[in-house]
Amino acid sequence: MNDMTIGAAQGAPEPSDIVFTGRDDEFRDLLFKGTPLEIITVGFYRFWLATKIRQHLWSHTILDGDAFAYLGTARELLIGFFFAMAILAPIYLASFLLGVEAEREMSFASLLIGVFFVAFWQFATYRARRYRLHRTAWRGLRFQMDGSGLSYALRAMGWGLLTVISLGLALPWMQAALERYKMRHT
Repeated sequence: MNDMTIGAAQGAPEPSDIVFTGRDDEFRDLLFKGTPLEIITVGFYRFWLATKIRQHLWSHTILDGDAFAYLGTARELLIGFFFAMAILAPIYLASFLLGVEAEREMSFASLLIGVFFVAFWQFATYRARRYRLHRTAWRGLRFQMDGSGLSYALRAMGWGLLTVISLGLALPWMQAALERYKMRHT
């Protein structure tokens, strides 16, 4: 009986070490160089700075002797920003105009717009995670995530409603269900 126990323990894989090799001064320099550019460009440099920060963090994170690689570009982040603005700006403008024209109905419209923004936020966070995973590689292999951002947003909204109805008691189940959905599609 003892031989089986020892044999099972010997066959277990070794735990992997994750090491971060980045230095504070390197990261600080990156931020000190990026902040003035961010101010000068009125925030548009943020996409390039975010890309450089991710490249720095990923390249200094080592698992089993090999570093991760961030393969995303600032251009992709900028296009994603414009895509989000193309969706959000007309809705925000319509909300503003509706508020000017119909003050009483605005309270109901605000509720609908608020629900839309919460759903859009859930959709966007899922898609952002998907983007980061697709642009991350380790040992030449890219990570992947499938699943639908819309499906995730609808699940999050349903669980959110249940959490409100249960006065917060469903919150742990909501968090577990949403994490489970993300992990099953990763």
